Amino acid sequence: MCLFKETLWKNALMDMLICTFCLSDIHKLRGISPEWQRNFPSVVSGGPLYLFGNLSVTSLSSQEMESKNLPIYHQKSKLVQAVRENSFLIVSGETGSGKTTQLPQYLYEAGFCKDGNIGITQPRRVAAITVAQRVAQEMQCSLGKEVGYQVRFDDFTSPSTVVKYMTDGCLLREVLADPGLSAYGVIILDEVHERSLNTDILLGLLKKVFSNPSTATKGRSFPLKVVVMSATLETDKLSVFFNDCPVFTIPGRVFPVTCKFGTAIGPKDLESTGYVKEVVKVALNVHTTEMAGDILVFLTGQVEIERACDLLFEKAECIDYRYDVYDQTVEGLLILPLYGSMPTDQQKQIFQPPPPGIRKCVVATNIAATSLTINGIKYIVDSGFVKQLNHNSRVGLDVLEVVPISKSEARQRAGRAGRTSAGKCFRIYTAEFWEKCMPEYTVPEIQRTSLTAVILTLKCLGIHDVIRFPYLACPEERFILEALKQLYQFDAIDRRGRVTKLGELMVEFPLHPGLTRALLKAASLGCQDLLLPVAAMLSVENIYIRPGEPEKQKEADTRHKALAAKTGSMNDFALLLTVFQSCKSSDRPSAWCKENWIHWRALKSAFSVETQLREILLRLQQKRDFPVETFDGNKSELFRQCLCTGYFTNVARRSVGKVFCTMDGHGSMVHIHPSSSLFDQEAELNWVIFHDVMVTSRVYIRTVCPIRYEWVKDLLPKLHEVDVYELSSVARQEVTDDEMKKWETKEAAKRQQGSIHKLEKRNNEATVSDARARYLERKKQREQTSSG
Repeated sequence: MCLFKETLWKNALMDMLICTFCLSDIHKLRGISPEWQRNFPSVVSGGPLYLFGNLSVTSLSSQEMESKNLPIYHQKSKLVQAVRENSFLIVSGETGSGKTTQLPQYLYEAGFCKDGNIGITQPRRVAAITVAQRVAQEMQCSLGKEVGYQVRFDDFTSPSTVVKYMTDGCLLREVLADPGLSAYGVIILDEVHERSLNTDILLGLLKKVFSNPSTATKGRSFPLKVVVMSATLETDKLSVFFNDCPVFTIPGRVFPVTCKFGTAIGPKDLESTGYVKEVVKVALNVHTTEMAGDILVFLTGQVEIERACDLLFEKAECIDYRYDVYDQTVEGLLILPLYGSMPTDQQKQIFQPPPPGIRKCVVATNIAATSLTINGIKYIVDSGFVKQLNHNSRVGLDVLEVVPISKSEARQRAGRAGRTSAGKCFRIYTAEFWEKCMPEYTVPEIQRTSLTAVILTLKCLGIHDVIRFPYLACPEERFILEALKQLYQFDAIDRRGRVTKLGELMVEFPLHPGLTRALLKAASLGCQDLLLPVAAMLSVENIYIRPGEPEKQKEADTRHKALAAKTGSMNDFALLLTVFQSCKSSDRPSAWCKENWIHWRALKSAFSVETQLREILLRLQQKRDFPVETFDGNKSELFRQCLCTGYFTNVARRSVGKVFCTMDGHGSMVHIHPSSSLFDQEAELNWVIFHDVMVTSRVYIRTVCPIRYEWVKDLLPKLHEVDVYELSSVARQEVTDDEMKKWETKEAAKRQQGSIHKLEKRNNEATVSDARARYLERKKQREQTSSG
């Protein structure tokens, strides 16, 4: 009987991978019981998803009981009183204590909304959306009414919204429009221990504005209450930062968790990708040898997660539940992926209880470690790695890298198994890896990534002394100076550090400054329809499906090459435009995506992003001083020249063979990534621009576009026009008239000496050819010497 039920379950799952069935069809075709039908009222497909249904509606009495069992409930009156008595309050409590969902409700019930909305920030969009859904359900209101959420490119609020969950980036943009946050009575910064860049900037802004009595009430008729919530951050440090404000601690409710180290990953395996197969192996071993209880697997990103889910599904099909499973009450495995770019309706499925006898296995990014609490988790499989944005000095750019997690993150992950009962954490790495490769705490994002966008935001807020801004953790001065240099190169600030008209337009877009610069250039030339879809496509997760099986991979590559051929030129940016337009014009866009091995959910997100970017641009174009230019040339040249305006800092020229050299002063040797439509076409290229880089044993450039040197020859000198340390006085708002005169004299002298001419000479085709010939001659001599 168990085998029969499992066979039905697997067959239904296999059908879900292929197409969408309504429930009645599955019920008839597969004999799924009415009990399962009640638990899973609908099925959704679209990519490598394994089973999805709508979030079950828990009864009100059940919700009330659950809320009263949370640790925070016993502190309700004291906590509300502490918020009432203090302008700033630190709230410390373990993840799962209820602070994220319950505190806003307590404040709402206590009447804090009479003075303005209650705003709660989250570092991740998935958390903001999911928690808002949960709180709306508990408050018995429709999402978007009294309770809503706002994340980048998705605003689900209305004029009646009083409890608003949002990403920290959205609140930062609200500060731009309303520095006094006059619409809010309470601001709650949640998950501060994650130390995201935007949260750190918000901490400094709230301190600067609202801890000073002379500015705290500016533009406000009532004082703002600020609550800072954290699970693991040192609360004493936060308290001192906010002038010794009180700390309110919520006692935790954590069951014991047994942690076991593995043998697969040691100190020598930092560059290995074998951990994906290992976590699949360990997860299956847990499934077959442990008692009932759900599994949470930690991996680093969407591609890994979908690969792991494929492997789990493939191997789980071979299990004979009569003989292979230790706990005979376990009759099946429900596999669910979880990552940040998943559509909202699919994210809900993680929180739904599985059918009776079925074990749930959630394969997730680090979002499941802190931002979300998934009930029923009893076993953790920890890969020991996380995908993290770091500034790579080797290439002078921010690079998304897979790195070991910190010890504090590892403890956080393990703690997810001890929320409802005693649990187990299976770490696939060794104890030696723990000691030698994992830092104690995660380095704050503000100390390891580009600050270009936030420095522009601070300057638009009138904060020009960006060195002495009250940072909770001060970034290195060189990062601040590099940000100022890049803003100057994009014409967002002038030599004195003042924001230009262009800078005021750029800060309105939630995009990378270079992409924003290219979009505004296109808009000034009246060709925004070319750049808006590209900007949207670059704002979502990877759109191309790359299956693991060789035959399917070959089919996907063929389809992708056909799309590139349809584009008519070797240009990854133009290919994104072609995919966007072809899918949107299709009568059946989801089927078109499936046929062409494109992620339909990523395209849906891109359509939404493009609409919102267009709305922002249309609003800005109403301004009288919006730039207007003309262009003589064909559409392809216009498109690529607009890209050059924003990506001239990411220019590379071919050196020898398939190797390119960047022109940003670092002179990094880079290769075109195999996923690019220009891969294996290097011999036909001389100059290219690129969107981002990927660092492995080599440095790869991705999303590449061929250009002509004359399109960037007037832009490249800007990369060397101002020394980064000359901007030190700009960063401190200490530029004097004498310094300006000295700088202008220096620049005039450079022009007289023909420095720009030298740069052109160094970069012209004849010089490049000569250098290439000299290199080949040296290489030939070395080979002759070694053979002799």
